[in-house]
Amino acid sequence: MRRVTRLVTLVALLWLVNNPIGSAWAETVVGHNNENRTIVALRVTPAAAQAWVPGPWQVDPIGAGPSKDANFLIVFINPWLVQGPDGKPAAPPIHRRVALVFPAKHPQTGEAAFFVARVYDSNPNAAPGPYKNSIPVATVRVEQTQAGAGTEPGTGSEVWDVRDASGGALEFRFQYQRGVPVRVKSESKPRSTVEPDFYRIYKVDQGVAMVKSVPAGIDRIQQYSLRVTMAELVKLFDGTEEVVSVALVPWYMRQVSLP
Repeated sequence: MRRVTRLVTLVALLWLVNNPIGSAWAETVVGHNNENRTIVALRVTPAAAQAWVPGPWQVDPIGAGPSKDANFLIVFINPWLVQGPDGKPAAPPIHRRVALVFPAKHPQTGEAAFFVARVYDSNPNAAPGPYKNSIPVATVRVEQTQAGAGTEPGTGSEVWDVRDASGGALEFRFQYQRGVPVRVKSESKPRSTVEPDFYRIYKVDQGVAMVKSVPAGIDRIQQYSLRVTMAELVKLFDGTEEVVSVALVPWYMRQVSLP
């Protein structure tokens, strides 16, 4: 159990921590997010992944932990409440979305970063979004269920159905046995593939529970299906993609700042 806990913490840190953040006095708070997430880490064809990352940055697969060798993350985001910098509900206060993220490294400086490459957003006014690559989609529908009794972690299921304007789909379905999450408090600064020098600062309090990890030998998934027919994702999902891990994030509370 101790080994699994350390591995879960490591994958969370790999996702959240890239480089030290500047002094807090220089930051401007621009919003707050309260939500739950599901993160699917995959290994896809390197050339297909690299096509989403701006040069000279190079896709750099995760080097250790439960998501070792993954070079592509799909982050399914289900908000409870989105707030402005003053703490008041944003407009809209709830907009479900799905983010495509790639780990990368700068070959000259050695800097590592996560790049947000695309956001499919249910908010019709989402474009272009903070990373300049958000697109509104026709629907982002999610169903989440949980069942349990007494002190057992219980079981759950999720269905995500994302449809773009042309009818392309990103569908994710799975059933799982729940585990006990690890609480992680961290900071990160994801970058934009459109403007590589742009980043936002995230201060996060979250829980992470791995339900699948090939490197760690964890598999609590009972049923699983991932179907993608969106035209821009064809090369990523060419039939050779492999799922490395699936992480549940039952709470994700974030303060968003700009440097």
